[in-house]
Amino acid sequence: MKGRYGGRHMTIYGSVLPGALRLANWAARTDLSPKAKRKLKVVDWLRKHHGNVSLASRHFGFTRETIITWRNNFNRFGMLSLNDKSHKPKHLRHTATDWNIVDQIVKIRNQYPAWSKYKIKAILKRNDMIVSASTVGRILKKKGLVDKKVSRKRYKAAKNPKQRYPRGLRITCEGDMVQIDTKFVTLLGGRMIYQFTAIDVLTKRRVLRYYSSLLSKNGAHFLKVCLEEFPFAIKAVQTDNGKEFLKDFDALCKKLGLTHYFIEPAHPKQNTYVENSHGSDEREFYQQGKINCDIESMYEVLADWERIWNYQRPHEALGYLTPDEYLRTLKQLPLLPKEAIVLQT
Repeated sequence: MKGRYGGRHMTIYGSVLPGALRLANWAARTDLSPKAKRKLKVVDWLRKHHGNVSLASRHFGFTRETIITWRNNFNRFGMLSLNDKSHKPKHLRHTATDWNIVDQIVKIRNQYPAWSKYKIKAILKRNDMIVSASTVGRILKKKGLVDKKVSRKRYKAAKNPKQRYPRGLRITCEGDMVQIDTKFVTLLGGRMIYQFTAIDVLTKRRVLRYYSSLLSKNGAHFLKVCLEEFPFAIKAVQTDNGKEFLKDFDALCKKLGLTHYFIEPAHPKQNTYVENSHGSDEREFYQQGKINCDIESMYEVLADWERIWNYQRPHEALGYLTPDEYLRTLKQLPLLPKEAIVLQT
């Protein structure tokens, strides 16, 4: 005999198990959840196998105690008892915050929507209303005065904080810190491309490449180029918080064991060496007419400018040596402690 059970066809052994057909028809008419129907299948199988709980436990992978509970509930209260009951606590906590404080929190928030719970707490304190920032946050959330999108973004940022370089970090060796950034370049005809720049903080040696977009995979490819082009090992890199330095770029840093420092948002001065080099690019390269109409011809021009920067251009910060000359000097004479570069936040 064929029947329908839990949305799937199954064989009903009505002649072997008395009442099985009635049980299946009842299940089809009863408002059972999918989870309860799976429990019912276990109970049905248990009855068919002479109530052997151990056998059912091995067959379905549930503990004996769980199967016994399902069987007893079914025998005492029927199949509806297999539905999950509400897990809501019987006794709920109620807020003990004075309604005057709640009213003031709502008023301040409506007047200053961008103010945080910490600012609201400080305002309340001026009026002798002592309340914690957490309580303010809970009230704002309960009243629907929290931007869920902003809240989710801040929550993720707090759970996965970006690493910043420690105050007073000393750069004493080439490769200790390489700053990486991007620069917008507009070609003749209006097309926009992006110059990826990496500069070693100590020697001022640079690697330059053009890319057509600010994708993280381009950032990761540029990092691989830097690892090949710099004549020394890179120990740490520092970038801004742009999308090109997230995802694939950051994943590659972790894979290679490179320390990846992020600057603080809206603090480009923390990336001062690469930012200053972009200023030099603008004055000494782009404003001198080194711009063409297609990216292919720009590759050769940029490669020539990278060679001039590293091997011909005297740098005031290096005592008017080129980065290549300064690097060779470092290999012969170790850097004095007072000559180390100290990065300040």
